[in-house]
Amino acid sequence: MAGITERNQQKLELVNQGFSMRYIDEWQPKATLYRHKPSYTVDGEISEEVGSITAGVPGNPDYVLRKAKIGLFPWKPSNECECRWCIATDWGVKEPEEAVVTIDRGSSSGKK
Repeated sequence: MAGITERNQQKLELVNQGFSMRYIDEWQPKATLYRHKPSYTVDGEISEEVGSITAGVPGNPDYVLRKAKIGLFPWKPSNECECRWCIATDWGVKEPEEAVVTIDRGSSSGKK
């Protein structure tokens, strides 16, 4: 369990990533995250497009904050989004399309 100092730091980081101040107090046990930045293979090919979703991931603030740092958020990417990847996107050309759902079941090995 995080102490008050860690919770306040998480709140600040979440707000800086675009989350509401209430998120840390009212988070849901499971979340669906939308990709705001494409994911690439080691060969440089796109493996997951902007707008693809990952369902059933943990909704706790520290997990969601780690994912927000790599471009995964619980809201759809759009021209109203203020994340650095959506700001850099030319939304006049192409809106993200609906994508295939992937489910992150986590690792049973206990690695972080």
